[in-house]
Amino acid sequence: MTNSNLIPVFNGLIANQPVQLCNARELHTFVESKRQYGDWIKDRISDYGFVQDEDYIIVTQRTNGRPRKEYHITLDMGKELAMVERNEKGRQVRKYFIECERRALQPQDNELLQLLMRIYCYGTQYADYQRAALGTAHNDFIGKSKLIGEFCTEGEPAQKGFLFVFSPNIEKDLQQAREIINRHVHAQHKTRSEF
Repeated sequence: MTNSNLIPVFNGLIANQPVQLCNARELHTFVESKRQYGDWIKDRISDYGFVQDEDYIIVTQRTNGRPRKEYHITLDMGKELAMVERNEKGRQVRKYFIECERRALQPQDNELLQLLMRIYCYGTQYADYQRAALGTAHNDFIGKSKLIGEFCTEGEPAQKGFLFVFSPNIEKDLQQAREIINRHVHAQHKTRSEF
């Protein structure tokens, strides 16, 4: 098994800050803990003093049955949970998380991630504003996603009434993100054409 497919790592927000996260359930499975998942995660949080909205967030996912709580944990928390298992799988995943963090700190990727997260936040704020203005239901996630998508792809909306929630640098952030993405796509295309 290669390091690239140990446990999926994804980008998220905790306290409006971009962070890398993983699903604690997948970590539990990978380290082959003998304990039941629900007991394992709750005990680890309690025993090691992890803090919600700092070290992890709880996401409720609807499945065919009842809603299921997923714990999306920071890589720092994941490393600690992996090490306390005291087995080879725990050591392996800890090294993998360290490598993920190292890659995230590469300047261009980190800069792009921060810009994209800011733009996503602008889009989220715009969608919230539009929902409030239009009186749509708070849990209308499909509508919110559509508004965020329009905002991110079409740029700053023509309506000016919502701008009180945005940074005055929004257009600059959008332009900078476009330039970084274009450079990245161009570099990828150039690398592939050299083969």
